[in-house]
Amino acid sequence: MLAALENDQFEVFYQPQISAHTMELSGVEALVRWHHPTRGQLTPGHFIGTAETTGSIARIDALVLQKASKQFKTWAQNGVSIPHLSVNISAQRLIDAALLDDISESQLEPGQLCIELLESISFDERDTSLETAVRAIKTLGVDVEIDDFGTGYASILSLLALSPKRLKIDRQLVFPITTGQRQRRLVASIVEIGKALGIEVIAEGVETADHVRILRDLGVNAFQGYFFAPPLSAAALADFAQEKAGFRKYREARQHSSLLGVLSGTRPFKNSVSR
Repeated sequence: MLAALENDQFEVFYQPQISAHTMELSGVEALVRWHHPTRGQLTPGHFIGTAETTGSIARIDALVLQKASKQFKTWAQNGVSIPHLSVNISAQRLIDAALLDDISESQLEPGQLCIELLESISFDERDTSLETAVRAIKTLGVDVEIDDFGTGYASILSLLALSPKRLKIDRQLVFPITTGQRQRRLVASIVEIGKALGIEVIAEGVETADHVRILRDLGVNAFQGYFFAPPLSAAALADFAQEKAGFRKYREARQHSSLLGVLSGTRPFKNSVSR
């Protein structure tokens, strides 16, 4: 793993987040992959545990933040609009003295960067160090998300204390909602908690049209999952974003054309609406 860090074998992929209201791109999550010299491309489940026990996780987190921030600025320079970038951090990284400096060096505008607190972080209300670290991150104009809500350590008390911008419902809770009423009611309760506290809710693990329909009815703010796209390379994500933007412009142009037709009397109002 140390050799992988030295030889730049870690690459960042990006999974789109889609607005439940507009179905447009609302952000991306940065996800690390290890191009292992003999085992091929490895997802975090294959190496994060080892990284934590060997003390390498903070270095990997720092590398992902650096690469993802640089890529975010490259997209912007190339005319690719991404509303915000979410980057995961571990417990080790959260207490890393260099974290705030690295965030400042990313040079992203307020609201463009979001730090995701992983489920491996203890949200014990008796421990004020987490709250202090989160408060310091927020002073830099960085939003905070709680990842894997419903399966990790986060509680309603921790939501009150940390006041995150968003929380993400774990895919293990999302997946069965198409067949189980109990699971659906549970997800609905989490959404209501988010609404009550003014916290946006993202559903992970969205894999079918039924997931989209049910979650939208339940009131989630955004979707993330393979129904829309898997984690993508930087180039593929740029293509995805451009395609989404192009479809939006096409839709707006058609709506504008229909409206002009109505106003000029060349197109009946009923037909313009049906289109």
